[in-house]
Amino acid sequence: MMEAKRRKPDFEEDREFLSRQLIRLGDMLGDGDAEPWVKKEYRRVAKALGYDMPVRKRADHSEEINKLMADRVLQVVCSQCGCKLKQIRSGSMQAKCTHCDAKFRLLKRGKA
Repeated sequence: MMEAKRRKPDFEEDREFLSRQLIRLGDMLGDGDAEPWVKKEYRRVAKALGYDMPVRKRADHSEEINKLMADRVLQVVCSQCGCKLKQIRSGSMQAKCTHCDAKFRLLKRGKA
């Protein structure tokens, strides 16, 4: 019986391949016309090479929105049945009628 001998992958070969791939993906990102998958792949390859890629967290404005919505919900009533509105969920700018379940957008925020 003949068994195929497999060569163990050399770490340096893998590292060199990943480095070339990282450069290629970086060039694609630098050109500015990259598809969304490129950014994810760049992160994955950089992490595999041991580079620390900090994740940018989104700003949390939910407390501010909740305060504004509390005031707005008291000012506005449902345009369909005239009942009270209730905020759909914390941090949301939408409200829902307590009687007919109609949804309304009560706040709009522009990009700064």
